[in-house]
Amino acid sequence: MTQAVELPGPAEPDPVQVPPQFAQIMWGEIEDVIGEVVQEIRRAIPEYDRPENSAYDQILRLGAEKLITAYIERIADPSVPLTERDETCRALGHFEAVEGRSLDHMQAAYRIAFHIAWRRTAAVAERERIPSVVVTTMVESMLTYMDEAIAQTRHGHQQAMEHADLRRREHRRQLLHLILQQPAVVPEAIEELARTASWPLPDEVTMVAIHPDAPCTISALDADVLIDLDSPEPCVLVPGPLDRSRQSMLEAALAEASSVLGLTMPIDKATDSLRWSRRVLELAEEGIIRDGSLIPCEQHLMTMWLLSDVTLIEELTRRHLAPFDDMSDGHRRKLTETLAEWVTTRGNAVELAERMNVHAQTVRYRLRQLESYLGESLADPDTRFSLDVTLRAASLHRRRHLGRRGTPGS
Repeated sequence: MTQAVELPGPAEPDPVQVPPQFAQIMWGEIEDVIGEVVQEIRRAIPEYDRPENSAYDQILRLGAEKLITAYIERIADPSVPLTERDETCRALGHFEAVEGRSLDHMQAAYRIAFHIAWRRTAAVAERERIPSVVVTTMVESMLTYMDEAIAQTRHGHQQAMEHADLRRREHRRQLLHLILQQPAVVPEAIEELARTASWPLPDEVTMVAIHPDAPCTISALDADVLIDLDSPEPCVLVPGPLDRSRQSMLEAALAEASSVLGLTMPIDKATDSLRWSRRVLELAEEGIIRDGSLIPCEQHLMTMWLLSDVTLIEELTRRHLAPFDDMSDGHRRKLTETLAEWVTTRGNAVELAERMNVHAQTVRYRLRQLESYLGESLADPDTRFSLDVTLRAASLHRRRHLGRRGTPGS
């Protein structure tokens, strides 16, 4: 079989280059072009219309001069590097980022400069009788040059934004530490750092304590949430009241994290909110309360209080139940359970029997025993309150020991 031979097609013509001599003509127009570009940009884009000799005016003029000059130099000698142009473009992008703007205005300015340069080029070409093919090539080179300049400007803008974002995040992390610092710093220091971090100071905040090993989806958090996940005791601060939107945001970020939703409090009380949240997190770890995501701190305030001093709980229990010392463990436990139900509900024998799932006659017998052991103290309101608190705390204290042995919290 004869193998087909592919014949070479017609060679593509070499692209027409802009004659270097054309640069000489353009040098004569450059001052007028720069002036017209600056004037038109200031007219068309109000953000750039600043007083002459101001920082904005100088940056605008320098940018136009650098970019137009670099283009003509490139026409005169295509081997000339564009390092200075690229640095200028990146600086312009950085400036826009620092000013808090996107690149929309800067790209509009580039288009204005292109149209003015094209219009001047067309006029010069007609005057100098330059062939249309050269003019077309000139336009294409301008478009390519503009695309390259925009790309470099975008790069500078992106770098500045990333740097600004990292800097802002660091400022906000420092701000969180300052808000939580003990002893508290003067409010003016917090206000100053808040301004630096572009973080409006709220009247109220909600602290969330997070387990050190818990996962957190940072991208789900609102931009104004202060976070510190690198410390031994991670936390986040949510500014303002905790509405449904904020709640949903936290649920998305901490869906699988052992965490406690603190109380919403004035910002100068944020330390207290976090301290209580961390205490509730400890109670969950100890098995006293059920672990989970965003455990509401407000539902466990009494538990925290009752367990605030274990030694005191033990001493109160010893004093209140001293008359039971000579009983067997089983008998003492049954009387203590009945006493706890009675001081809590003040119910009669039938009601207590239903709650304790025992016979009413059994409850009557136990109540008579309690009266014989504790006497008239049961009629005293202060004693009953002290008994109620002590027995509740003792029950929680026992649950803590069970939790540490692996029994799940309730």
